[in-house]
Amino acid sequence: MASEKVRVNAAMNPPILLVDYIHRARLNGTAVVRVQAPSSMKSNGSIDIVTLLDVSHSISWMASSSEETPSKMDLLKNALKFIISQLDDNDRLAIVAFNDQVIKEHTTGILEISGGGRMAIEKKVDGLVTQGDTAFKPSLEHAVKLLDDRADKTRAGCIVLISDGVDKSQFMWSHESLALTDPIRGLLRKYPVHTLGLFKADPKALHYIAKESYGTYSSITDNKDLDKNIMEALAVCLAGLKTIVAFDTCVDITSSSLEITRVDSGGYTRRAAPGSGISIGMLCAGEVKDLVVYFSYTTGSWERGYYTTLSGITARVTYKDMLGGKSSTSTNNCSVSVAVHTTQDPSLPANPCPPFPLVLQQMVRFKVVDLLLGVLQELKALKKDAGGAKEKDGVDDPVLQSIAANMLQRKWMEFKQSDESWKAATPKSLLDLGSIDVDVNAMVGILRKGLGVGCIYSWLSSHEMQRATVTGLPAEAMFRTPVMEMMVQKVHRKLLLKEAYEQGAEDRAVYERAIGLLDGINKRFQLWCKLDAEVPPAFQLAHQHQDDESRNLTDVLHGGISRARQHDIYLVRIHFYVFVPISIYESDQSLFVLDMQAAIHAIKQWQSSSTPGEKTHGHGPDQ
Repeated sequence: MASEKVRVNAAMNPPILLVDYIHRARLNGTAVVRVQAPSSMKSNGSIDIVTLLDVSHSISWMASSSEETPSKMDLLKNALKFIISQLDDNDRLAIVAFNDQVIKEHTTGILEISGGGRMAIEKKVDGLVTQGDTAFKPSLEHAVKLLDDRADKTRAGCIVLISDGVDKSQFMWSHESLALTDPIRGLLRKYPVHTLGLFKADPKALHYIAKESYGTYSSITDNKDLDKNIMEALAVCLAGLKTIVAFDTCVDITSSSLEITRVDSGGYTRRAAPGSGISIGMLCAGEVKDLVVYFSYTTGSWERGYYTTLSGITARVTYKDMLGGKSSTSTNNCSVSVAVHTTQDPSLPANPCPPFPLVLQQMVRFKVVDLLLGVLQELKALKKDAGGAKEKDGVDDPVLQSIAANMLQRKWMEFKQSDESWKAATPKSLLDLGSIDVDVNAMVGILRKGLGVGCIYSWLSSHEMQRATVTGLPAEAMFRTPVMEMMVQKVHRKLLLKEAYEQGAEDRAVYERAIGLLDGINKRFQLWCKLDAEVPPAFQLAHQHQDDESRNLTDVLHGGISRARQHDIYLVRIHFYVFVPISIYESDQSLFVLDMQAAIHAIKQWQSSSTPGEKTHGHGPDQ
C-alpha cells in the first residue's frame, strides 16, 4: 500500500465570467488553493525537541491569590512530566532552563527518551529553581546550536519556548526593529519555535518569534483551569510534532490566461528566489492550508454569444516525505478552468453565479486577521502618544486596554455592516463563521478585564498559520486534528483521575497505576494498528500471482496481530474494575463514562474488522 500523498485542489470564484459584447473590461475574481495533508500516517516519526523554560523569578509566584494554589512553576513541572510520558522511546528531548542566560546546571543535552533518559529528564525538571530576569535570545541561540550539532539530522527538530516574563534585555522582537539581514532572523528560520505565554508574558515578542520561525503562539492569561490549559497547550503542540507527514512543503500557483495580482497566504511567505512558490514548511497529519488567490482578466471586443474557456489557476505542491529524503511532487496537481460568456445585452450584467462558499470563508478569515493587526497597531500608536503609557508587570495600562476594547468593538461592528464578503457569507448555512464573531466579542471582554492582548496574538497565530493553538477564547479548538483531540482527551483523563484522588482516594499508588496502565494500553493499541496496516504491502501479492505460502504467511501475521489486539481490548474492559476502587465512580461518574466509552468504541472498531486484509490504519483507540 503506497503512502498517502499531500493533495492540492482549487476552486474559482466566480466559475463563470459574464461580459458585454461592446466594451473591453477588466474583470476581477478570486480563487482558493487548498493544500491538504493525509489524515493518517504510516508510523509516527521520531522527533528531537528542545524545550526552553523561563525560570526567572516571576514563574515562582502563585498562580492566583488563593493560598492553596500551586505556583506556576509547580503547574509547569506537572505539565512537562505529562508530555515526557507521551514521548516514544525513539524520541529525544532537551531541557534548557534560562533567565537572562542559559542556566547550565539545570540544562541537558538532547537525550534519548529510551533507557534512563526519561528518568534523567524528569529529575532535571524536578530540580528547577527560579532566579533572575528574562531574555530570550541566549536560550534560542543555545537551542539552535544543540539541533545544528546533532550527528543524526534525519529526525524532525523543533523548539518549544515557555515563558511568563517580559524580555528585559534591550533586544526588540519585531519586524520594525529587526533588519532583514539581522542574524536572528536566519536563526529563527532554521527550526520552528512554538511559544507558550503564561499570564503577563510579552505576547508581541513571543508571537514574532513563533511567526518568523513558522511556529505557533499560545496564550494563557486566565487563572481558571490553569493546570488543564497549560497541559492542553503542550499536548496540542506535541500531537502536531509527532504526526509530521511532509517537510519543505511549497505551493506554486500559476496561470497562463489570468493575471494573478495577489496571494493571501497568512503567515506563509514566498521563497527567496523570484517567481518561486509559497513555503509552508512542515505539514502535520490532517492539516489543511487554504490560500486565497486574487486575479484579473481583460476581455476582448467579442461578438454576441461568444464563448471561451480560460485555463484558470494551476497549482502544484512539492514536499519531502522525510528529512534528507528525495523531494517528491504530489500526484494531485490541479488545474481549474473558468468560462467566459458574452451576453446579448450591451450593458455589463450582474454575475448570476453565487460566490463559492470556501472562497468567501477564507476571504473573511484573512480580512479579520488584517482588522486585528490594525487594532494592535492603533494600540501601539496610543501608547506612543501617551508617552509610553505605564505597564504594570508587563501588561498594558488598563485604561489603554479599555480604549482598545471599545475600538475593537466599534471596528468589528463596522466590518460586519460594510464588508461585502461577510454579508455574502453569513446568511449561508454552508459557512461556519459564527465562531469568529464569538471569538472577537470574547476578545473585547478580555481587554475590558485588563488581561492583555495575548488572546489576540494567539488567535492571529492560529489563523495566520491555520494551525491549532490555545487562545483562551471560545473557539480555540479550531484547526485541531484528530490526533490533537486524542491527546487533549488524555489530558482530561489524567486530570479527572487526579481530581478523584484529591477528593478522597485511599491509595495514591492505585491511581498512578491506573493512569500508567491505561496509557500503556493506548500505546499498544496504536502499535497493533500500525502493524496491521503495514503487513499487506510487505506480504500480499497480486491475486493472480499469490501462492498458498504467501497467503498463509499473510493470514498468520494478521491472526497473530488480531489475537494480541483482542488481548489488549480485554485489558481495557477489566482495567478500571480491577485497578480503580469503586469510590472513584461514586465520586465522579463522568470518569467511568469517559473511559468505558473509549473502551467500547475501540472494541467495536476492531471487532468489526472480520476480514484478515482489512486495515485499521490511522485509527487510534480514542478516536
